[in-house]
Amino acid sequence: MVVYTRGAFARLSPDRMTRTWVLLLALGFALRLGLLSQWGTFDTEVQKAWAARAATAGVAAIYGPNDREMVRVARAETGTAWGLVTATKFPRTRIDWENGTFIVDYPPGSLLVLWAEGELYRLLRPEMPNRPLFNAVVNLGPLLGSVAIAFLLYRGAPGEWGRRRSLAFWLNPAVLLAAPVLGVQDPVFAALALAAVLALAAGRPVMAAALVVAAGLVKPQGALLLPTLLFVMAREARPRDWARAALAGLAVATLVLLPWWSRGYLLSALDGGRRTLTQSALSAQGFNLWWVAGWAMDWSREGAWPLARIHPVEAFRQWAGWDPRIAARLLLAAATIGNLALMRGWPVADRRVIPLSVILQVHAYAFFATSVHENHAFLSVVLAPLLLGVWPRAAALLAATSAFLFLNLFLVAGLGRRVTTLRFVEQLRLAAGVDVAVIVALLHAALLVALFVWMARARGEPAAPA
Repeated sequence: MVVYTRGAFARLSPDRMTRTWVLLLALGFALRLGLLSQWGTFDTEVQKAWAARAATAGVAAIYGPNDREMVRVARAETGTAWGLVTATKFPRTRIDWENGTFIVDYPPGSLLVLWAEGELYRLLRPEMPNRPLFNAVVNLGPLLGSVAIAFLLYRGAPGEWGRRRSLAFWLNPAVLLAAPVLGVQDPVFAALALAAVLALAAGRPVMAAALVVAAGLVKPQGALLLPTLLFVMAREARPRDWARAALAGLAVATLVLLPWWSRGYLLSALDGGRRTLTQSALSAQGFNLWWVAGWAMDWSREGAWPLARIHPVEAFRQWAGWDPRIAARLLLAAATIGNLALMRGWPVADRRVIPLSVILQVHAYAFFATSVHENHAFLSVVLAPLLLGVWPRAAALLAATSAFLFLNLFLVAGLGRRVTTLRFVEQLRLAAGVDVAVIVALLHAALLVALFVWMARARGEPAAPA
């Protein structure tokens, strides 16, 4: 494998290089520990509410009623038990926390992490007060996920490049802003997704399939790995590998769902896991095509240069006369087909295409889909370091994806509650007379085009300049 030999880090002696790397790792860990108790965004309150409910009452009924009641409701609404797939009026458990009431709309894997964190906090503070220590505890999962990511990146390449890749994630300002500053939980999901990509690149499709299922049961964006997984398996896997992969995925799903299944609440857990798929925001603060579309709608209604904001899909449909969700699905399907077509032109032995394909799929989803949140491009920043040392444009890719994630997070939430206010963030966005968030959304389109171009041109390129 050809690697770079330039740069200050490379000029250090092996011993000094190792000491410098350990020192930088320690610096990143110290930063994370110091920021662990931050109040983050309002989502941190939601996560504490779920963690407290799971620790005090268990996870079984945290989504809704038992299986028997779910079937009864489905029959009453649709006339058949098959209505479990289409019914929309299932009862949902409401969780009171502080001055709010919440329902759970994260998949079961995330709830198991929050349950463990809630149990830990309950052990430390049985009354479970809403204090900074609770913030720190619900940020432990992302901290451990970040440690796992840094370790996997280090183990994914020999010597200098393993160290560089781990630091490219560990000290990335966009990553630090996401977690722990804003309390984003994505590192848990991203660690599983990274492990899946590494397994697939290493020719271990069964392990990759199991990890993709695990990632999807933590966060629905795990589905973004499926096109790449299925393509690589279709090209390389034997029939028995498909059977083993299916069994491995089923085993992982059974293990994660067992706390609900064993108590008769499996259907409500499955319903809870799909709730994020039914969100009705045009763009939930993800800077993408629909963020610009909502801004254009406000321009036509309220006058020039408005502040972009969240809109319901229905409001846009009434204004435009067509359903944006249909357009979003068609555009995402076209981008996925284009991604797979580009993969088809790569040599089987060139494994760089695997992380590059997933990164492209992440940004295709983040740009074209509706109801995208500000943190949904996090996985691309985790996977981009895998290309350092093996692809000439890796540094540019890492910089572009990191800059986009940082700006999308910062221009939505600043540095989090009790540090920056929403008014401050909005004033910052409009300081130049035009909402900077809209400019970032347009630049996101340019990034997506660049990803397609890079993936098309990278075929047959040398690993990296000597």
